[in-house]
Amino acid sequence: MNAFAYLMKGGPVMYILLPMSAVALAVGFERLVVLRQEKVQTEKVLAVLRKNVKEKLDPKAVLNMVKDSYKSDSFIVNKILRLFVESDLEGERLEYLIEAEAVLEEKKLKERMWILDTAITMAPLLGLLGTIIGIVASFHVMSISGLGKPTQITGGVAEALIATATGLVIAIVSLGFYNFLHKWISGIKSSLESAARLITILHQPIRDTYRQSPEMVDSLASAPVAKGVQGAFRAEKSSSPA
Repeated sequence: MNAFAYLMKGGPVMYILLPMSAVALAVGFERLVVLRQEKVQTEKVLAVLRKNVKEKLDPKAVLNMVKDSYKSDSFIVNKILRLFVESDLEGERLEYLIEAEAVLEEKKLKERMWILDTAITMAPLLGLLGTIIGIVASFHVMSISGLGKPTQITGGVAEALIATATGLVIAIVSLGFYNFLHKWISGIKSSLESAARLITILHQPIRDTYRQSPEMVDSLASAPVAKGVQGAFRAEKSSSPA
């Protein structure tokens, strides 16, 4: 008897528990890959920023950092950096713009985490439901034939135990993934906040280095969204009373 046939003896709830386990594992590994890439990129940018704050500005390192931000739209820190260098805002307005973009993008770190959270809660409950179904089946056999068919009675109890064990295993594995990923998300958010503050401190040198590079002019011209945002801020500033 193979493992699948053995698990299916756990009763009808196994038709829900087994697909749930597959989905939870897929989400867990997908989030591991995505968040690891996000973590590496954020720490890479943060290291460049910290080095240029503590030491003399390295224009080449700053320019390479900005160039890298244009190579991928999937990383949050790249989006923040690009929005920053393409904006003409200063002071508090610049901080608000970066903060708003960071808050909006940070939601993506928790994408599909609700699936793991649901599996943690639902899997044990489904296992308990399987337990009840199996015990009810055992009592039904006992009500018809008494204790004359012990094999059928113990078979119902076995179904209940298989469903319960499966539900607990799914919940335990999902909880491990969830806590580990949540720790990574917290670390990435802290790194993004640090990067945003350092970008604000280095705003003028970074912008000057970026805009003095001829090869970055085309990238600046192809960013209508960022220009629209900063244009709205400038319009608001010009319309406000002095």
